[in-house]
Amino acid sequence: MSKDQFGYYLCGNYKTYSKIDALEHAHLFNTPVKWIFNDDAFSTHPWHIDPQIDLKRLYKKRAQQIREKYDYIVVWYSGGVDSFTVLNSFRENGIHVDEIAQWHCHEGEKTWDSFLNKEVKEVAIPQAQEFLTDMPHTKHRIIDLTSIIQTVFAEDDNHLNFIYYGNHAFGPHHLARSYLREKIPDWAKIIASGKKLCFVYGSEKPAVKYDEANNKFFVEFLDIVDGCVGPRTQILNRPQEHDELFYWSPDAMELMARQAHIIVNYMRNPPPHEIDSIYLTRNPWESRFGPDGKYLQYRTQNRTSIKIDNKIHYLTVAGLNRLVYPDWKPDTFSLGKNIGYIFGPRDRWWWQAHRNKDQVMFKSAFESYFKKFTHWGFSNFKGKQELLKPSASADNNFITQKILYDLAGNKKESKVLPVHKKYLLDRYKSKIGYVNDFRNINLDTCYSKKYYLES
Repeated sequence: MSKDQFGYYLCGNYKTYSKIDALEHAHLFNTPVKWIFNDDAFSTHPWHIDPQIDLKRLYKKRAQQIREKYDYIVVWYSGGVDSFTVLNSFRENGIHVDEIAQWHCHEGEKTWDSFLNKEVKEVAIPQAQEFLTDMPHTKHRIIDLTSIIQTVFAEDDNHLNFIYYGNHAFGPHHLARSYLREKIPDWAKIIASGKKLCFVYGSEKPAVKYDEANNKFFVEFLDIVDGCVGPRTQILNRPQEHDELFYWSPDAMELMARQAHIIVNYMRNPPPHEIDSIYLTRNPWESRFGPDGKYLQYRTQNRTSIKIDNKIHYLTVAGLNRLVYPDWKPDTFSLGKNIGYIFGPRDRWWWQAHRNKDQVMFKSAFESYFKKFTHWGFSNFKGKQELLKPSASADNNFITQKILYDLAGNKKESKVLPVHKKYLLDRYKSKIGYVNDFRNINLDTCYSKKYYLES
């Protein structure tokens, strides 16, 4: 399998798997960066045609494809909706999975009550055990990544080139995970025997967007897959290293098209009682976890939207999950997404545990590039002062979201306690200003070609 499948960058005629490398060329030659993501394959697919096949049949088909390609399958299961649907597609169709795996950093954090570890402890591990009752021949592996993270910058040339081994996600745990096939003896032994061992990831949700000017929906992929398969894996290009994105794959175009059309059909004809609800809202903000362990309101540009009564409405995470993940239980515990993928809350323990040369090197590198990349790289963060703002009721993400929907114009009676609503409303009325914290930065997102879903 070509590692190009996970995307690459072009700056003029210069090709690279590293976004930082591409941006350096962009600033040197004043040429913007393009991200190429399976253009040849995706351009041949009739995205405007709804396959009208039962979504669960397509999930089954995808699971069978992967099973037939590899000798040994490891499904990375975080406990979130994407990976739950992946694992459930194998389980309910009797398709064998060799291992279910999770990773955490309990040794480093010294607690399960953290942004990284809590969902693993509360959701991923217990649910994996439930899956295993129907999958008695499947192994369950739980990996503490702490020791690899603590030494990863001393490996190979990482102290010099670590910044080239991330595109969207740069935390040390991402680089450390690229070593797992080498560090886990069982996996190294399987690979050495000549068997095809494959990591399967629940990446990623349907990237459906609305072209307001032309009143058409389209699919557009984002360069965020390095959370699963990063530049180091692509650069090394080892033939024995196999990875599959369950959803975003040339082998799953029919599946992606069906997901997308389900979303479009809903957005074109939403039930009247769901307009201005927890599924479809005028509120452009969503709660995300910040670096200090508090929720902030984050204005994302990548949500599915549509104009209703001349006002833009956004499909919420709850609305999306309900449409394309039919077996997901919406009351499952989740801390949601985090704000920063450079200085993210998953790596707080690493920053707080010790202040050595690795931390200094990491911080200095990004401060340098933040100043250097003036036209491309951090322009979205630099140019928009209203990227983030404070969020109240940080202890309860659902209540925070529900209050915001009410404030955004939902006229239906609210079940939220008045004290919570008053507190947030007071915060909104105050002159707090916006949180423009350098630790919250992300590199500007690069996008693929647009594939229109309506002719």
